[in-house]
Amino acid sequence: MTTLESDGGGSTLISPNLDGLKRARTIKADIENNISVLKSKNKTNLLRRRVEDDPENQLIKTLRQEHRMDWGAIANYLNEERQKRGEPACFTTPAVYSRFVRNGPRIAAALGEIGFDPKDYMHLRNPKQYLAANTNLGSSIPQKRAREETDCEKGIKDNTRKRSKLADDCAELETTEKTELLMQAVATVERNFWIFVADELERMTTKLYDPRAIESRYHAI
Repeated sequence: MTTLESDGGGSTLISPNLDGLKRARTIKADIENNISVLKSKNKTNLLRRRVEDDPENQLIKTLRQEHRMDWGAIANYLNEERQKRGEPACFTTPAVYSRFVRNGPRIAAALGEIGFDPKDYMHLRNPKQYLAANTNLGSSIPQKRAREETDCEKGIKDNTRKRSKLADDCAELETTEKTELLMQAVATVERNFWIFVADELERMTTKLYDPRAIESRYHAI
């Protein structure tokens, strides 16, 4: 692959591909020089949002389970909402299906739903027909949607975990039992690190990459 080009005047230009690779390597160097997850910090860390707390994941479950929309219609609706926010509209039918199957049970558990099984909603006999991507899909959703969303939001609020005081947490984590459990939790996260990266990359691209491919590419940069 050619990465250097001449402009005809004796100077050498860097191609866009090399420029992007250079930025990628810079990011990698920053990561390796600052493993922030395991280093002591003075600033408060921002925790990665759980998949069950992701609004798009919640909406996918609601549109499929409550409104019985087909996968393509859900993808169209999500893409329209992303366009309104100025975000890339790159949802596909397989991506929507994948998110529902993987994240639906976790959302249901967070909401206290009992007996939720994504298999019950994989193939609907008579899915409702909704307008395509370039149509105002908001008017296609039943009028009871607003009331149902209010109930859903109330359920989420009621199930929100209450955070204890920092001093109490620090004191409790100093016990031998909790210290051991903390280290086990860190070890679990470390073992699943590339799976978490794959989840974040899917959120950005709507495609779920194999964690092994992501790890291989990272070390190859």
